[in-house]
Amino acid sequence: MTRRQVGRRAGGAAAWCILGMLPGCVHYQESPLAPPASAAAFAARRLDDPRLRLELQRVLARDLRNWPLDRWDRDELLAAALLRNPELATVQAQIDQALAHELAAARPTNPGVTLQSEYARQEARPWLYGIGLDLPLRPTERSVAQRLARIESANSRWHYLEQTWAVRRDLTEALSGWEGVRRRLDLLDRLAADQERLQELEQRRIAAGEDAPAAIVPVETARLDIEQQHVQALIDLSTAQAAAARALGVAPAAVQGLSLNWPDWGEPPPLDASDGRERERALLSRSDLAEAIGEYGLAETELKLAVSRQYPRIDVEPGYYWDHGIAKWPFDLGFTLPIDGNRGEIAEARAARELAGRRMLALQADIIGQISAAERAEGRLRDAAAVAEQELQAARRDVAHHALALRLGDTGLEESLAADIVAIRAELELLRTRGQLQRARNQLEDALHMPLSGPELSLLRAARPPVPGS
Repeated sequence: MTRRQVGRRAGGAAAWCILGMLPGCVHYQESPLAPPASAAAFAARRLDDPRLRLELQRVLARDLRNWPLDRWDRDELLAAALLRNPELATVQAQIDQALAHELAAARPTNPGVTLQSEYARQEARPWLYGIGLDLPLRPTERSVAQRLARIESANSRWHYLEQTWAVRRDLTEALSGWEGVRRRLDLLDRLAADQERLQELEQRRIAAGEDAPAAIVPVETARLDIEQQHVQALIDLSTAQAAAARALGVAPAAVQGLSLNWPDWGEPPPLDASDGRERERALLSRSDLAEAIGEYGLAETELKLAVSRQYPRIDVEPGYYWDHGIAKWPFDLGFTLPIDGNRGEIAEARAARELAGRRMLALQADIIGQISAAERAEGRLRDAAAVAEQELQAARRDVAHHALALRLGDTGLEESLAADIVAIRAELELLRTRGQLQRARNQLEDALHMPLSGPELSLLRAARPPVPGS
């Protein structure tokens, strides 16, 4: 269709609306995208925006008096992500689209209208005028289409819940990595300071002739290794900050200087008996599992529709004609005859239903594996963290003994610094183990689709998720 034909058709529709033939006409309005303006608006997003404060107070159901916040809790950051994440806004638009489709499916089928005319010069009354209607009688297909639309609308809500959890998972992973790197950088700074002092002392001993020049090599190698660890930590910090900004729906510059309050990072509280109910809930109603069940419902309904199409479909075609002076009232019936009984579509729909069922069972089995693996990993890492904690305590006792011996003159500063370096390295190892333990807890929460500790539990109680079909 050419642009001129499109314009003629649009003009004809407008004429029908003006004449009152089409009630409730909707006029088209352009809504062009403006990528430069949207990019500038995104870059201007800030976490200290006063409008964000009002929205956070509504979601968190509490007053945020000290704004902007000096330290952010995880529930506050999660609420900000749910309000600003663009992917969630996209899924919300998909829900609106599904609801519109559900409303459209409930509308009656539009009849077809045919206007006819004929001119015959040999007739006494040369003109023929006629009008015909095409009324499809397909109540089964219409009811099935409405059911399909309802299932798709419910699935869009489940998909929204799943995307909400994906935002929470990405944000938690980014914040966890950020907190771990921040603590590692503090320890590396302490370790670098002690190593530099130890290198200065060794250089003095070499200058005084007390040690050979080769004695400085392992000290310098250790210092260079610390510098490499520091550079890698800065890279990890940038990566974590970028991931956090992406989950929060802001530019990376907006999270610079953000201070996170996560006191129990790396030391999550042990699981209790109530977590067994969460395991059962995850196996029965996790949002992605519910979405998979909804996909099976769609396939089941599509199969029902395919089965209904094995029977002839009827179109009723009444009309009226003024046939050269004679009034006629024709009444025609049209049939659509599936020659092969629609076997091909039925077989395809049956296979699609089988596939949807297998996917649901595979997902349920995968959830069971995720939960079991995360629980076992957390148990092992708790034991490893306990061992690393004992090693750190032993190293700290050794530091205290060397400090006392240094004051009494029984040892030198080099031995005291070496003991302190060993203690810091033990602390770094404990931090690494606790980081792994926190990741295991994050993976367990992801498998359950439920936070198990922290301020997010209060957010969960304050905002109940929508239930499809309610």
